Amino acid sequence: MATARTTHRLHGATAPSLADAQSWIGSRVTDSLGSGLGRLDDVWVDDSGEPAWLLIREGRFGGGKHRLVPFDGATAGGGRVWLPYERDVVRSSPVIRGAEPLTPVLRNRLRAHYDR
Repeated sequence: MATARTTHRLHGATAPSLADAQSWIGSRVTDSLGSGLGRLDDVWVDDSGEPAWLLIREGRFGGGKHRLVPFDGATAGGGRVWLPYERDVVRSSPVIRGAEPLTPVLRNRLRAHYDR
């Protein structure tokens, strides 16, 4: 398992809301070092309705694989969504189908991968 690069929250900063995250759909997604990862396809919520995962479609032309990345630590700016993970961490996460349900088994695999 790769080690996730973390970012630090600014003191007093508020986390993005579900509405903020939904407005990011279609945006390019970039890792913590500025490397492109693909496009944001969807925002998956937890049982309380809060954003929990970002569904990313890898590749430039829409034929790529889908990956889920934790929402926590994601931010938007400059027309992009920035993630607190390096490309290798995201690309080594489990591949999923875009409409695949987030089962307890998949959730546990993702949490283990992202060290959550």
